[in-house]
Amino acid sequence: MRTKAVILAPDDNVGIALADLGAGSELDLNCGAQLFQVKLAEPIPYQHKFSVTAIGIGEENIKDGVFIGVAIDEIQAGRHVHVHNMTGTRSKPLH
Repeated sequence: MRTKAVILAPDDNVGIALADLGAGSELDLNCGAQLFQVKLAEPIPYQHKFSVTAIGIGEENIKDGVFIGVAIDEIQAGRHVHVHNMTGTRSKPLH
């Protein structure tokens, strides 16, 4: 069976789709000793992020153990995580 999604580090709160995933897809994702069970609330395009836990406004989005942005809206588990509900840190200076 082909892997549909991954979580890269145990502290991550987002997963990454390895294929186009449909709304209602149920995923069992292992990362280290942790098992994340997520039911997708909406379609997730290939290589896009989705939340594996609820993320509150102002909370960090973590991918591969790295802070990648801040939630600007409540993000429930299984929701698409993208520019509509987070602000990225890619273009912001570290200091």
